[in-house]
Amino acid sequence: MKRFLLLMTGFCMVALAACAPNASTPSPAPRGGLEKIQKTGILRVGYFPFEPAAILDPGAQKPRGFFVDLVEDIAREMRWKVEYVQVDLKNFAAGLASGDFDLSIGATFSSPSRAGGVLFSRPLFYLGYTGVSTAANATRFKTWADVDQKGVRVAVKQGSAIADYARVHFKNATIVSLEAPNLNAPLAAVPGQADIGLMNQVTVFTYLRDNKDKTSPTAGATRIVEVLSDQPKEFTGICWAVRPDDIRFLEFINSSIKHEIDTGRYDEYIAPYDIPNLYRERETYSFKTKSFSGQISR
Repeated sequence: MKRFLLLMTGFCMVALAACAPNASTPSPAPRGGLEKIQKTGILRVGYFPFEPAAILDPGAQKPRGFFVDLVEDIAREMRWKVEYVQVDLKNFAAGLASGDFDLSIGATFSSPSRAGGVLFSRPLFYLGYTGVSTAANATRFKTWADVDQKGVRVAVKQGSAIADYARVHFKNATIVSLEAPNLNAPLAAVPGQADIGLMNQVTVFTYLRDNKDKTSPTAGATRIVEVLSDQPKEFTGICWAVRPDDIRFLEFINSSIKHEIDTGRYDEYIAPYDIPNLYRERETYSFKTKSFSGQISR
């Protein structure tokens, strides 16, 4: 028994020594986004052009916009430098996973398929999808069921939430999936490649605003108009995103967004952009009456 106790005592001492930290071994580099950013003082932000969240002017070195102002304000308080990385919508999750940037400000619709690869922040606003078609075809698309018909060519952007919806729910229409980086690519495909192009309400608004030659009455039967505006599909939150294992950083981002809202800076930064259909709360859209209220900006 005495020999056994001596052996066990020796074993325990060896095990404890093995578990004890070695003063000569350097501490591992911080893996989490927040710890790394605090150490380096640099916040790397992924984005893709989406008015009014992030706008890249010709020749500009970095974007401007509502989301950019919010990120810059957070970084200023933390004394961080912000570096921007432009990315395509379909690649933002891969960019986070590979470490190309720490935070994606999108702007990105949250969805189950995307949530499998990233952690989404609290929504910054809510938005839905509508579409454009020619004036001659406008009466053809009164409901979403009218879109999913044989012979109808529907243009969507790869990686968009409406592309995921069409893939799952459309059984009859022909889906024209476009890889072009511009969000307005499905809209520009009408007429020609498609009978109807689907995209979020804000991009539809800015496309029609910026393409007067395609929307003026003089364009005749090929004039482009919005359709399904009274029944936006996939009405959900527009969010930022972090890596799926970075819960601590997500908590920081959510707290920071709340701070921006509570202090009134959120409203201050969005005020200069005259864009409709930005809804602060989910409850401001009524599916029962198909009506909207409480827009942030008009």
